[in-house]
Amino acid sequence: MTLSQEQRQHAIELIESGEKLEAVRYFQQVLTIDAEHALTLTEKLEYEIEHSQPVEDLKKQFQPNRIHVGKLVGAIFMSIGIVLVSITAYLIYANQKFEIRAQPVKGKVIDYRSHISSHDNGSTMLYSPVFSYEFNGKTFTYFSTTSSSDKNYAVGEVIEILVDPDDPENVLVNSFMEKWFLSVLLGCMGTVFTGMGYVAYRAMGNRK
Repeated sequence: MTLSQEQRQHAIELIESGEKLEAVRYFQQVLTIDAEHALTLTEKLEYEIEHSQPVEDLKKQFQPNRIHVGKLVGAIFMSIGIVLVSITAYLIYANQKFEIRAQPVKGKVIDYRSHISSHDNGSTMLYSPVFSYEFNGKTFTYFSTTSSSDKNYAVGEVIEILVDPDDPENVLVNSFMEKWFLSVLLGCMGTVFTGMGYVAYRAMGNRK
């Protein structure tokens, strides 16, 4: 009572198309068995069909998960990029508002603070300028929050400083490095992350 591959496949096609009775009759003919045995064989094959999981079905189940992970990575990159771009926009807005209310004064570079920045290729000495300025008859000292590997100013050099009249210790050095470097850096990073995330999201979403 052995079925050939062709006979088995034909019986499967009958069962899958809803012609279970025809499958029973087919088994009776090709195997020369009675109706009861043919029905038992048909139901057994039907059970195998319902509970088996072909390789192609496994591939189809796995593929959406892979695509979903790819889209998730793209979405994360886009989210990071959008956050960075938003911070950039806020910094630009805050600097512009500060410049409107601030009062310019003359500041002098009086010293440099230095610190070592470690990285994969070794370490780099970074320098931050220290400014002295006067406002309303009082002398203030400002320690710059930006650093570079070069001393961009000469000690004694006079630089314009923007001072918040309501808080004289809140200042902004009127130079590109102090005003825009961080905004440009974050803006470029945000654009790159957003672009990479969008490309990854679209590419993984369109993969079949």
